Amino acid sequence: MSIPGGDQSTDAAFELRLKQRNEKGASDDETSTERGSKPKPSSTILTISVDTSTTTASPTTDATQSALPSPFDSNVPSDFKVPSSDSRCPNFISTLLSDPTFKSCYPISMLIQTSMGFFEAEKKLLSIVRVLDATCKANVSTCTEFLSQAAQNLTTESNCKAELDQRQPQVLQAWRGLKAYQVLYKATCLQDTSTSMYCFANAVTNLTTPSDASLYFMPFGLALPSSSTPSCNYCTQETMGIYRTASADRQQFVADKYEDAAKVIDKTCGPNFVNGTLPKAQSAAGVISPPSNILTLADTSGADTLRVDARMLFVRSNINYRATTTSILQASELDLF
Repeated sequence: MSIPGGDQSTDAAFELRLKQRNEKGASDDETSTERGSKPKPSSTILTISVDTSTTTASPTTDATQSALPSPFDSNVPSDFKVPSSDSRCPNFISTLLSDPTFKSCYPISMLIQTSMGFFEAEKKLLSIVRVLDATCKANVSTCTEFLSQAAQNLTTESNCKAELDQRQPQVLQAWRGLKAYQVLYKATCLQDTSTSMYCFANAVTNLTTPSDASLYFMPFGLALPSSSTPSCNYCTQETMGIYRTASADRQQFVADKYEDAAKVIDKTCGPNFVNGTLPKAQSAAGVISPPSNILTLADTSGADTLRVDARMLFVRSNINYRATTTSILQASELDLF
């Protein structure tokens, strides 16, 4: 999947794909009914008009188009420290973010909770598709291995253990993002077979059904709010299928949130719209366990819902990013790690 640039044929192809997306959007209810679920009104689809005029792009325009969001783009190295720590953790994070392998992986799991540029990209279909094209072209096997090892390295005494012990917000976000890479790669790179559009792109640009976007916080261990009414369509079913498969590794954050999310979705879409049970537990090779002195999942009632709702508020409006991040991470004393 590529983003239209100045080439007219490329623009035309993309415009055709958007047109097909609109024409076939109304068939979601029929698809849901065929899968044994009750129909739900179709969602409003964002249509973007693509200019196919032939103009010469200026160097400034090219530079803007080529810039992709970066993890922690509103942070400085000192943000990865606690008062009693030295520069070991900031140095580790800086080295990781500049590593050529990390850059080639372009992990979306390291963008969703940390990048101001990513939230801006979510506001337009063309820009978020361009981000997804970049992240989905990576070799997921190689990147999973690299990022899993990075997550393990982050927890060591010589890197960020002191910050983790004191629950430093940005370091916690980095650790969760590294851990969630493979699950989120599969979920965000999923395409609707009827429209050839990324399910994630549809979810974050569809302002009439914000619950669809909430699904993509589950791999970080954030619960799907009980009030959610996600679309009863292919994307919801397949995304939950990805999460269920991943939940066989009980070390994945999503494993603890899957069953409750399935109940919420089945309440909206009908019994057995998604499988409500976890698969048999399997021990994954190279499982990365959290340090023994840190809780893996939050048990405080309502805390996860508060985090997701606050994050979605940020996505939909343009409030201060740093203040929002802090309020989310401090929403409960039992934050995720």
